[in-house]
Amino acid sequence: MLKTLVRRIEVAESAAVGRLKFSEDCICFPAREPAVFFSDEEQETAYRVKCPLHGDRFQKHYHLFRPAWLRERQAMAWKNRDAQYKKAWLASDLPAPENGMPPMNADEARETI
Repeated sequence: MLKTLVRRIEVAESAAVGRLKFSEDCICFPAREPAVFFSDEEQETAYRVKCPLHGDRFQKHYHLFRPAWLRERQAMAWKNRDAQYKKAWLASDLPAPENGMPPMNADEARETI
């Protein structure tokens, strides 16, 4: 009986993680929407900014390949992003992705490989 109750509480807590509201001071990226960066430099710039409540705002991910269409897709998805994601992105001092973003040039494309 006690094991069942503990398990039910654990399941309820894990389900509630995605529904939690963020504090106004929190500038972390939401767990259900991981940050997508176009270059390692952008990721490093964003990683240096720490949340005043939680410290690290996201886990670093090293990507071996970033397709050229990712930049355009990120710009299209910007309007549908969660408010917390936008707040975290803009706190990183990175420009907001826009539909008019220039495509990657050949040097940037080589750096992503």
